[in-house]
Amino acid sequence: MSTAKRRKVKKQKKKGIKIRFLKVLPFIVLAFSLVFLLYRTIVLVRFKVDCTSIPTNMLSNDKDMIANLFIFENDGRISNIEILIHSKDKNNILKVSIPTGIYVSQVGVDEIPLSSLESVGEFLEYGSGKEYTIRYLSDLLGIKFDNYIWLVDSSRNVEDFQKDLSVWSILFNFKYNQELKDHIYSNLPIINLITQINFLNTVTGEYEYEVMDISECCIEEIVLSDDDIQLHFDTNAFDSEFSKYVGDLVSRSVERERVNVEVYNASNVTGLAGIYARKIRHTGCRILRYDNSPNLFDDTVIYVPESEEYKNSLRLVRDVMGEHIEVKYEKPLFITTGDIVVVLGKDLVQ
Repeated sequence: MSTAKRRKVKKQKKKGIKIRFLKVLPFIVLAFSLVFLLYRTIVLVRFKVDCTSIPTNMLSNDKDMIANLFIFENDGRISNIEILIHSKDKNNILKVSIPTGIYVSQVGVDEIPLSSLESVGEFLEYGSGKEYTIRYLSDLLGIKFDNYIWLVDSSRNVEDFQKDLSVWSILFNFKYNQELKDHIYSNLPIINLITQINFLNTVTGEYEYEVMDISECCIEEIVLSDDDIQLHFDTNAFDSEFSKYVGDLVSRSVERERVNVEVYNASNVTGLAGIYARKIRHTGCRILRYDNSPNLFDDTVIYVPESEEYKNSLRLVRDVMGEHIEVKYEKPLFITTGDIVVVLGKDLVQ
């Protein structure tokens, strides 16, 4: 065979190999892509969100008015607190921004800024800082949260976190993935958390939302000296301001029932009726009266003589009190006028 023919055969072989390679190249790329996607999907599924810190009975199960608590921590101090309350029925959203520099009081503890709540909780009981903080904020505001999202060692604010969190960012943004890994605490697994955040992004983009700024409505200035002023949380001012928004958040089914709730303290702890009445009021139910019971009772009971007429309101009251609380479809032994009557027993403080 001549040299020219050998060269021609070699060229044809090389050309054939090249053509075959080009034919299988898309399949190779597809195979590698599928393997990579499978690997990153496993990473997503196995992405751990620490949800062991907070007992589930501290959280609300109400799916009509959902309160999401965001807490961002930086350098060992709480740097950002924001609450997003969404009305599923009316597609309304309320944003509550809470400055972390305002001071609050706690029994047995000096007045402290909100930024130090976790540290106080850790001081009182090691390992309970996050639970203490969320419980304290729930009592301070009179709101039972449905979800909490706590991000540690992050300079992000809530808007950046909501904007950046997605399935895509967890799958392909390695830097963001590492930033979140072992730094995020929530009652929601990662897929549920992403779904909830994306849902909030959608509704805030499509619907009007209200903003309640604590610094503008609910702060009392305490003058300590000529050049030292402390900002304190004003509970009464907060309740008054929050009541302006509840009507736009409560479900229509609860609105139609127009329930009147009475709360009576039958325990031996003072002030309990006011605490629970406030939480029930913030669900959108009307509090007709709260007072001390004529007698002490061991167990907490919810009385509702006409349960069918107030079934949606009863669901909210039970959510505040706890699903384990007994419900009796009758009136209590002492005289009351409420549609739903809550008698707080000694079991609440045991």
